[in-house]
This record gives sequence, C-alpha cells and structure tokens, in this order.
Amino acid sequence: MEEIVSTATSKVDEILVVLRTEILRGQYRSGERLPSERDLSARFESNRGAIREVIKKLEQLGLIEVNPGGVRVLPIEAATLEIVPHLMDLGTIDQRQLIAQVLDVLGTLMALSVNSALALSTQAQREDIAIAVDSLISSIDKNDEKQHRESFKLLGEKMLDIHGNLILRLIGNGIRTQFIAHIRHENLNPNIDLNRIKGSLADLRKAILVNNSTDASFAISHHFKLMKDAILTLPTDKSNLTGDGENA
Repeated sequence: MEEIVSTATSKVDEILVVLRTEILRGQYRSGERLPSERDLSARFESNRGAIREVIKKLEQLGLIEVNPGGVRVLPIEAATLEIVPHLMDLGTIDQRQLIAQVLDVLGTLMALSVNSALALSTQAQREDIAIAVDSLISSIDKNDEKQHRESFKLLGEKMLDIHGNLILRLIGNGIRTQFIAHIRHENLNPNIDLNRIKGSLADLRKAILVNNSTDASFAISHHFKLMKDAILTLPTDKSNLTGDGENA
C-alpha cells in the first residue's frame, strides 16, 4: 500500500513540476486555458485523479484559477510567495533585483516591528532587545555568519514577543522559508561597508535604549538599505546563484 501511495505522489509531483515550469516560463500566457483533464491525462499517461491533484496544487500557488468553463492561467503577480524559489531555479528572474526587493520588504517589516515593540516595551525589555543588537555587531566583528543569522532571528523574535503581531510573524516566516532559506552567498560577495553597517546597528541600539521609535525605525531601515545598495552594485551574472542559505 505504501509503495502505491508513494508512486502516486511521485507522479503528481512529476506532472506538477512540468506544468509549473511551463506556466512560469510563459508557455501558457495569462488568461489562456490549460488543456482539459482528459488531454493532460493522455499527455502524462496518468489518471484524472492525479491531474486533479496537480490542478489543486497549481491553484494553491496562485498560478491558475478553476472556473466552470475550464482552468485559466493567472498573471504572475497573482501568485503566492511560494513560487519565488521556482523562479530562481528557472533563472527567469534577476536574483540581484529579487534580493533587493526582499531587503526592502524586510527593512519595512523590521521598522514596523521595532516601532510597535517600543510602544509597548518596558526598560528591561528594551535592554533585552539591545543585547540582540550587540550580538549582531559582534557577529560582524568576528565574521561569524551563523551567529549573525541567529542574532537577527533573535532580534526579530524579541520584538514580536512584545507586540504580538501575528501577521508580521507569518509574513516574516513566509519570507524566511520561501526565499531566504533558498539562496546562498558562497560566490555572491557584495562590497558592503561593514563600518557603516555596524554604525546603523549602533544607532539602532542607542534609539532602542532611549525608547526613540522614530530613530530606531530609521536606523533599521538604513541598515537594510545599505545591504540593498551593495547587492545592486553586483554585475548581473554574479546574482544568479541559488542554494539553501540565508542572507540577512
């Protein structure tokens, strides 16, 4: 029984990869109908149950919509965050621009998070957040990528624990699982001014301790802008690398 289920799942995944790739590569344009279940079953030598499962998964990705008149392809802008790794794998998107856009979003989210946290924080909580910032600065001095990732995650969690904004947490989780965990910087070496990066973090630490949400929001936004600007200076052929690391 397990072997039958595994075979069926494998077939669904195989068909999903093919159709998802064809849609993302533009072989089916926005508004165009996908072939019927019967035609897809014949093409992939599969039963219609497997085809229906594939259609369901494509719909969950936001790549298609199912109507009584058939299945139509949606514009890429209607898709979910889950398609980003697939776009990167296919090389249909400039990773440099994509990273810059994600850094913009992360900077905005972190600025909103620190502003919300400071509005509700106690002095002890602010001092606790500042410790996470200290760890970030230390990770830069030691060139410790693992500590840097863990410290940034800790910083975000400490602020989330204070303001409890579930939507911010879920959006951040989505970016981390669907994007950050998919790229690696082994050969992607932007020329970042580490002194300016540490300066922005020092400004953030100071603003947090004195409970100045305006300066804290600016400092963390500036931190991400520095990284974004460095990424955008890379030549395009240096930004087409994918893997399973983190970047912020």
